[in-house]
Amino acid sequence: MNPFFDLLFDAGESTCLADNPKGTRILPISFFDPRRHGFFSINPIDQKRDNDPIAAYHHALKPRRADANVTHFRNLLVEMDKVSLTEQLEYVDAIQMPFSSCVYSGGKSYHFIISLENALPNRAAYDDLVRKLYSVLGERIDSSCKNPSRLSRAPGHLRSEKMKFQSLRELRSRVNNSDLEGWLKAQGAEESPKVATYESRTLMRESEGDMFASTELYRSSKNFLALGAADGEWNQSLFKAACDSFSKGWSHDDFVDEAIKITGHLDSKDQATIRSAWLRINRKTS
Repeated sequence: MNPFFDLLFDAGESTCLADNPKGTRILPISFFDPRRHGFFSINPIDQKRDNDPIAAYHHALKPRRADANVTHFRNLLVEMDKVSLTEQLEYVDAIQMPFSSCVYSGGKSYHFIISLENALPNRAAYDDLVRKLYSVLGERIDSSCKNPSRLSRAPGHLRSEKMKFQSLRELRSRVNNSDLEGWLKAQGAEESPKVATYESRTLMRESEGDMFASTELYRSSKNFLALGAADGEWNQSLFKAACDSFSKGWSHDDFVDEAIKITGHLDSKDQATIRSAWLRINRKTS
C-alpha cells in the first residue's frame, strides 16, 4: 500500500514509472519502487496499447507515455519554480488553493497535484480546466506542466545528483469538482488563450510573411517535437530536429522553448546537442 499513489490513482490503473525525465515505459502503479523510479506520469495511461503510434519506432501494441494514451483525466500538476520554495508555500496558502498532494522535488520546487473526485470526460475539458487554473496562478506557474501525461517527481526517491530526497510534504484528499470550479470563479479565473500548436504557429507565420513560412519542418522533426523519441534515439533525433528547425529559420530560443515541452526538462547534454546543431547550421549559412 502506498497512500500517495492510492490517492492519485484507482486500483488496477497503470502509468509511466521512470528513472529519468525522458521515460515512456508503462507499468502498473503497484510496481512503483522509490529506489528505481524518480518520476511518474500524473494520470493513468493505457498499459495495453499505443493509441497514436506516429513515429517509426512506435507500435500499436507497445504502450508508452503520451497524451493520446491517457485513460482518465483526473490529476492536474502545479509547479512554480520561478519563485523560492518559501514563496511557493506562502502563495498557495495565501490564495487557499485546493490540492491533494504536495511533494518536495529535492530541488527548487514543490509539486502540487489536484486530484479530482470525478475525472474529466475528455482532453478538451482537461485543457479548459488547466487554462482556468493557470490563469489564476499567473506568471509563477511553469506552463510546461499543463499536459495530462506530464511527469512529476515521485516521493521517497533519492536524487543522486543532489543527494536530496524527493519527499511527501502533505497528503490531503481528492478535490470536489464543484468546489474547484467555485474557487476558480472566486479567484476571477478567465479563459486563457489556447497555446499555439505547431500548425497554428505555421499558419500565423505564413499570414505574416516572415522567414518561418518558407518551408515546413520535416515530418520526423514534427513527430519528435510532438512525441519525443526512444531513449536510445533521443540524442540523434534531437540533433536532427534542431538542425532542421534552424535551417528553416527558427531561432535558438524558439527551438529550446519547443523542445522543453516534450519532457519538461532539458539536461546539459541536450543543451549541448542543440548548441552543436545551431553552430553547424550557422556555419553552413554564414
